[in-house]
Amino acid sequence: MNQHVNDVKYVGWVMESVPVVVFENYELSSMTLKYRRQCSQSDALQSMCSPTSCTTKLEKEAEVEVNGASCSYTAGSQTSIPNVAKCVPPHLQFTHLLRLQVDGAEILQGKTQWRLKKSKHLH
Repeated sequence: MNQHVNDVKYVGWVMESVPVVVFENYELSSMTLKYRRQCSQSDALQSMCSPTSCTTKLEKEAEVEVNGASCSYTAGSQTSIPNVAKCVPPHLQFTHLLRLQVDGAEILQGKTQWRLKKSKHLH
């Protein structure tokens, strides 16, 4: 009604920047979001995530479009994606940022924590 984006959209945009390999091997255990300012449906956004120091670095670069918003993920490489399930830690953590594409103004900052899916635990 007021042309602002609701919380569910923000969560979706945050999740778009998480590498697919994380969804394949992990489940979300917690999410913390800090809203900085509102955005409207017509705003173009960048959605970025970065693994924190406790995360095995993934070899991944991706650009995706989300409702006209450009979302990207880039991380360094210590393991290759096909072998991630064999060498990943039991927990991952990512830092997230949504910002306006036009001037870089921060919309949202966040953190997600992930735990290895039960079927992926190594014995």
